Amino acid sequence: MIKNNTETRIKDNQVTYKRYFDVDVDLLFEVWSKPEHLSEWWGPDGFTLTIKSLDFSNGGIWEFVMHGPDGHDYKNKIQFIEISKPHFILYQHLGDGEGDEDVNFQSRIVFEKAGEGTNLIMEQIFSDKQELERVNKKYGAIEGGKQHIGNLAKYLERISKP
Repeated sequence: MIKNNTETRIKDNQVTYKRYFDVDVDLLFEVWSKPEHLSEWWGPDGFTLTIKSLDFSNGGIWEFVMHGPDGHDYKNKIQFIEISKPHFILYQHLGDGEGDEDVNFQSRIVFEKAGEGTNLIMEQIFSDKQELERVNKKYGAIEGGKQHIGNLAKYLERISKP
């Protein structure tokens, strides 16, 4: 079993998650950018993912559905603002893509070489502190973020072992 050693910091309107992965920066970037990887780990515990479309490019759109363990489907739409392989991904979460922007925030994913492995830094930036608190209360966003990174760790362990 993998121990969750994700460091989490909350400051004002921002949540930052940081975790070291014993994999090359190129592999870590790849699992954030290709549908065959994303569909294996994206989301909190118990969720599965269906990718409707993915244009992984600056200005590109990613539409997907997260299938919750509660039986509900959660539509999502993301626009990639800036991608610099293999250093960072900046995207804007646009709600469900059908006009419901109940959850609207930016995420910056930084991939930082660290010895033989890579530090991952995921920052979620909300419009203000109250919005972060609302989304956390309604959706459990902070714990969900920790689980999201934990599921990434489990997936990487599975694919990087000989």
